[in-house]
Amino acid sequence: MLKFLPFLLILSAQTFAQTENVLQHIRDRYQEVNKNITSYKVSEISMPGISAEGASLQGYFIGDSLQLMVEVIYETMGKERTEVYYDKGALVFCYSRGYKYKVPMYDSTFNQYKWDVEEERAYFHGGKLVRWMDANKKIFTARDAAFIEKEKGYLERAANLYKIMFKHRYDGEYQEN
Repeated sequence: MLKFLPFLLILSAQTFAQTENVLQHIRDRYQEVNKNITSYKVSEISMPGISAEGASLQGYFIGDSLQLMVEVIYETMGKERTEVYYDKGALVFCYSRGYKYKVPMYDSTFNQYKWDVEEERAYFHGGKLVRWMDANKKIFTARDAAFIEKEKGYLERAANLYKIMFKHRYDGEYQEN
């Protein structure tokens, strides 16, 4: 057993290093897209029916290559904003923020800049979720049933938004996850 311990330590260190390299690449990609966002062609699609307050999807392109999609769903007590990042056509990062207003939009004391925010982050490599950070900033990497279910939800949502973007219209087929 002790003979295998050094091998397991080396294997664990290599896996950790590979994961850190993947995460660093995703962080670099996120920064690159946001740094160059003003140079991208933008396509915006209104998505009526998702919310009475409105919803939209924006796609950011270099030529025909999708770099980023941003979905915003407005609600009476807040809004949901989901950013979906791509690298060479592959999903690499989803960043979701839920803004919860202190009072409803129709209240006379409403201030759109007073809210609580919950964030989730999902990191992808090779079509698989490799890391997920929940709203409590807890990080998950173990591929247990809950992690795989979260992966499935993100992949389905990204696929639905991608389909809407490339159809250039919303026709009520959106599935909220």
